[in-house]
Amino acid sequence: RFSDVVAAMRFYDGRLQKGADSHSHSRKSTSAGKDASYTALKEEEEGLERKAAGSVPDEDLPKVAASKALSVLSKMESEGYCCIEADSVYGAAVAMPQIARSCGWPGSLIAVVVRIYFFTLLNFLMQGFLLSMIGEEQLMMYPFAGQMHLCDFGANIKECPNAPNCKGPMGTTYSMPRLYSFPIWSTRVFVRDSLKAVFPDLADQIDAKVDPGEYGLESYHCRLACIFIFMLAVVEDLKESLGLGRTLWRLNNRTEPWIKYSLPQWASKEEVKKIKDLTELDCVKFQVAGIPTHWKAFYIFFVLLPKFALWLAVAKSGVHYLMETAGIVDLIVNSMALTFVLEVDEMVFHRFTTALTKHIMNNIEDLPNFDTTREETETDQQALERFKAEELGNARWAKLRLCLPWRFLIVLLLEALFVFHYYHVNCVKLEDGSWVSKELRLPKDLAYRPVELMFGLLSTDGDPVWSMPPSE
Repeated sequence: RFSDVVAAMRFYDGRLQKGADSHSHSRKSTSAGKDASYTALKEEEEGLERKAAGSVPDEDLPKVAASKALSVLSKMESEGYCCIEADSVYGAAVAMPQIARSCGWPGSLIAVVVRIYFFTLLNFLMQGFLLSMIGEEQLMMYPFAGQMHLCDFGANIKECPNAPNCKGPMGTTYSMPRLYSFPIWSTRVFVRDSLKAVFPDLADQIDAKVDPGEYGLESYHCRLACIFIFMLAVVEDLKESLGLGRTLWRLNNRTEPWIKYSLPQWASKEEVKKIKDLTELDCVKFQVAGIPTHWKAFYIFFVLLPKFALWLAVAKSGVHYLMETAGIVDLIVNSMALTFVLEVDEMVFHRFTTALTKHIMNNIEDLPNFDTTREETETDQQALERFKAEELGNARWAKLRLCLPWRFLIVLLLEALFVFHYYHVNCVKLEDGSWVSKELRLPKDLAYRPVELMFGLLSTDGDPVWSMPPSE
């Protein structure tokens, strides 16, 4: 390369200059010769560039550039890379054993692998425990507090009384002055029931004069928008899980090295290090490469599947929690609250891993799934002709399919699936189109079952503690 030639020339001229420090005239001659050589090389390179570019008119050079860029970047977008997460214990759990395998399982790397898998297990336990606690709150504490599922209670309050979802959990019609959050509403109900218990003879008067109001949703559309934001935040972790699965699928099953010692061949090792200002560590390269089949199976069952299961539990619990949140401000604040669970793996990696592990993970080179040989070898004229055939004229209309925002549609689809699941499991549709809570029952027992709590599989038993009353 031109830069390497110039660097080499400067290096050798520098050595000549050191040998002539006592002769100022010699120094000036050396400097002038170096500048002349540099100028000659630069002019030669510019001449080659002009010669290469001369195959097309100057006004078509932007089209040649666009042809190259669009072709390569489109391949990067559609095919992507075989890559590993650089700042997560999941990525380290995949990469570190392969690096240790590549160099014969040295003791230091064995110790690093053991540490990484300890922290990966710690991450699984911490994330699983947090999700099970959220499930315990939703599946145990809410029923014991008498909190029915919110569903669409009060969703059409501005159109009441002549609209669906205009009857609250007590069977009365909604109005804005009578709409409360569950803590306030349950307290008002408790006060009314306490007065009736203390003064049973005045029960009718208490019912007539003490109105606890109704528990319901403040804004249906704000709830949907906040769930969209939540899905927007967690979909990146799903993308990383799918990327890991694609990497394991596309990498060959050969035993290839993930670490190598690399130097350019245009000069000796010491000269290259001086010219490039390199250290020995700079010459050590880490790369994504082939993985034996038994290691792929291990990663699928002990890294990929648990990682995806935790994402599924977070997405399900998060949507459920937001669907049960009545207040507008609470919805907005909580839309990002649960995403921190998916960041525990990164916190564990940054706080507990060694400098060795962090250096390796930050310097692993991804393996491209695409080939750019055509773009590198074609002439400017060929690139221009391809650009005209693929991007201009009638061909440009075929590119309109790129206007379709696939990532946006995927987020909407995920939101629709999880919201549908919430309604299917927790709500029932009445004849007037209202979505109300199913009968509320207490859990069968209070045993701690983390998997059932994480995925909402806790069984209930006994008579309902609440059911939708008939309309007035």
